[in-house]
Amino acid sequence: MKFKKIAATALSVAVLSMSTFAAFADTINESPEVSTDNQVSEENELRSRFMSYTGVIKEISDYHSRDGAKMVAIEDENEFPVNIIITKDTYTINMDKLAVGESLTAFCDAQKPMILIYPPQISAEAAVVGEIDLNVKVDLFNDDLISADNFLKLNVSEETEIVSEDESKFEGELYNRKLVVLYGVSTKSIPAQTNPAKIIVLDEDEPAMIEDVEGMEVVVNRKTLEGIKPVQNDDGVIMVPVRAVSEELGYEVGWNQEEQRVTVGELLSFEIGKDDYTMDDTSGIQLYAAPLLVDGTTCVPLSFFSEFLNASEAHILNSQVIITKSEGL
Repeated sequence: MKFKKIAATALSVAVLSMSTFAAFADTINESPEVSTDNQVSEENELRSRFMSYTGVIKEISDYHSRDGAKMVAIEDENEFPVNIIITKDTYTINMDKLAVGESLTAFCDAQKPMILIYPPQISAEAAVVGEIDLNVKVDLFNDDLISADNFLKLNVSEETEIVSEDESKFEGELYNRKLVVLYGVSTKSIPAQTNPAKIIVLDEDEPAMIEDVEGMEVVVNRKTLEGIKPVQNDDGVIMVPVRAVSEELGYEVGWNQEEQRVTVGELLSFEIGKDDYTMDDTSGIQLYAAPLLVDGTTCVPLSFFSEFLNASEAHILNSQVIITKSEGL
């Protein structure tokens, strides 16, 4: 099994407590206060492309459905369990330290389909075992090399080592790529700026496609919507008909044929084909999946309903897409 390794010692990797939808938050020398000016909400503003899970390793076993893969059971400080799948394609720092009792932080793409079971079972795209002497940031970076959650801006210099997962020199563009960034000090600005020590460009992989998406039910507030089916876009993101679900949640939906623009309620709008959502006059909000028009039906990513319409649940469970909005929200 050929896992990628980086030898390191001393300070612990900066990690976020285990959270299903929270952005990974690195520790820097001094944490700046987050401004809430012009934000839809703090949650929308700080939305990483990657989710992170941190805990102490309790058990390691072979994951038999994939050659050479490991199932690593961890528990966070609140004793909440998560099973992390580490494969030969997972970029792993300090894989040789993988052992019961060590700490583990795993990173997975928030836009990939996730079937919820208990304990949650997560396929990691990157992972850190034990302690290293640098901060770690895993995210998608734009053309200004700012992370998706607006937390970190990269100032690449000649001293920055830039490699592919196989440690060969990477000479392509870094923007709109999933990066593992190792860095030391950073500024107190928003976003924080740093001269990274090393950048690892994660390989572009094939999207995880669900075989029978059309056979799945859409369940909103425990009611199955008859005739309403999800679809999956070319990147593997589950997309759901916006009108049927939004109206079931109590929102009016409008359509502007000339502009190809949809409005939901009084404050939310978007255009077909553009990953650029506007909420309360704040535009440029991305969900990493543009709305689709499928056979005359507008479909949006499943995360749309939790991000904008206050759904307390928006996930896949077995053969159902479950969306729930708690009373009072």
